[in-house]
Amino acid sequence: MDARWTLVTFCAAAYLIGSLPVGYWVTRWRRLGLDIRGYGSGNVGTANIYRHAGFGLAAVVGPIQFVQGLLPVLLAHSIGDVTGAGLVLVGIVAVVGNGWSLFLRFDGGRGVAVSTGAVAGLNLIALAVLLICFAAGALRGRIAEGVIAGFIVLPLAGVALAVTPLRAGWALPVGLAVLLLLILARRLDGVVGDVNHFGQGQHVVLDRVIHDRRPGRPLVGHRTDP
Repeated sequence: MDARWTLVTFCAAAYLIGSLPVGYWVTRWRRLGLDIRGYGSGNVGTANIYRHAGFGLAAVVGPIQFVQGLLPVLLAHSIGDVTGAGLVLVGIVAVVGNGWSLFLRFDGGRGVAVSTGAVAGLNLIALAVLLICFAAGALRGRIAEGVIAGFIVLPLAGVALAVTPLRAGWALPVGLAVLLLLILARRLDGVVGDVNHFGQGQHVVLDRVIHDRRPGRPLVGHRTDP
């Protein structure tokens, strides 16, 4: 198969794999139809599932979402012989699938676990940097801040990897910067409506970016936003 069509095929597969709304499906199945989108942050990811459906389900969903980012990259590399920028693109498309899922009318999760899996498939040193930031945030009780800090540091780590003797290539830092933009896009989803309804524009935006908090969406309980 032509290399371009090989890349297109693996990108399509990556989108479909990333697009599978595992958290949404699992909570509806195990919690008698519970729609996790109506609770807390409204997110279908691990943290919101943990708060509203329990540790057991979160412990299942989190690793599966990680694999949704890792698997497309590994398959593209091992089966399709995709390398370099093509491999980075496959990882990015998997994250796009998670954030804008075909199965949820192009809505979806924050993309954190899927992005982490994609990074794991692309570069283990970059993964270590990301996990250190996650751990630092968790130790301070500020997980959301640790996550955004990790994805901000990640492109810088990618540049370091590109200019050192490791020669990771410039596609890596560019791809890591795109992952940061996708994380920010998901955190800021619907921000215009929030500002129009609740006011306090700058405060709402900063709260969304740094703390991943939306007005009308308490950490625990039913959403009260429109």
